[in-house]
Amino acid sequence: MFILADGLGMNLIERLPASCFLVAQLAGELRTVFPSTSSVALTSLATGTWPNQHGVTGQWTHLPEAEAAAALLQFATRAGGRPLSALGVTVGQAFPVPSILGALRHDTAAFFPALLVNSVASVYFSGERPRTGYRTLAEAFDAIVERIANADGPTYSYVYVPQIDLEAHYCGVSHPLVTSAAIEFSREVERLAHALHGRGRIVVTADHGLLDTPMTARHYLRPSAGLFEALRFPPSGDSRVLYLHVRPGGEDRVRAWFQHHYGGRFLVLTREEAERLELFGPGPLGQQTRQRLGDLIVLSTGVETLEYLPAGRLDRLTAVVSHHSGLTPEEMRVPLVLA
Repeated sequence: MFILADGLGMNLIERLPASCFLVAQLAGELRTVFPSTSSVALTSLATGTWPNQHGVTGQWTHLPEAEAAAALLQFATRAGGRPLSALGVTVGQAFPVPSILGALRHDTAAFFPALLVNSVASVYFSGERPRTGYRTLAEAFDAIVERIANADGPTYSYVYVPQIDLEAHYCGVSHPLVTSAAIEFSREVERLAHALHGRGRIVVTADHGLLDTPMTARHYLRPSAGLFEALRFPPSGDSRVLYLHVRPGGEDRVRAWFQHHYGGRFLVLTREEAERLELFGPGPLGQQTRQRLGDLIVLSTGVETLEYLPAGRLDRLTAVVSHHSGLTPEEMRVPLVLA
């Protein structure tokens, strides 16, 4: 059983009581990929490749085929929420590297919340293997116990759990509701372990952690900003990393704009500098990743966030308390739990 607990960073594990099952079974600490965000990390887990090769660059990934940024998990454009399929973008174009789950020799099944089970992303992540939608985590784990009891060979079960991330985004990592969600999750994993009676190995990890952002550290870009005159497309990326496709000769202007408005709160790197630093993984950038990243990469140096808000829309992220996608330990450190 491979259980992916969205948002379960080490900073949350370290808040749990020592008696908690997840703490007792903690085998080690991992680093997630950069950007530390679900779409990127989940694609790395599904493919076994680094972001520099699989090409998913953030919550909003620029797709040259559509000349627009898109939310690949929702398989829709940022502007207007148009389905990518309506623009002629295929799943293979959006996710260039196939999921390895489809090639496993084990009897493989994936478990997603019922609302997500038939999404384009869930079908892709599961490698088109059988999927089950669950209403409660207890329901999913009970189905796995029954599945293993009736199996006549090795099985692999993948479970995606979003509750902790959802609570943390809107309440903050230190909120009691988030701690409660983590404790409830831990109890369910413990119940699963006892129900299996040693007939399987449980692996629990996360895609990222989260870092709370005070109101004074939340910044928003609107299309009217002077910056946009130097850009070929609206920004893509995430809350702590932006990707800019810059018009010829506009790089110095963009750097000066960020320095004037934000000082040292954000770093502006060229794509080549990011490649030399191996921010997106070891080795050179793949061609599709290179095109999607654009020319300049804007990185938060810590807690600061920078959201692009298209004209005429008040983005729901303005209400978000805790964010991820940056390079801080709170966002990058994730647990490895074995039971």
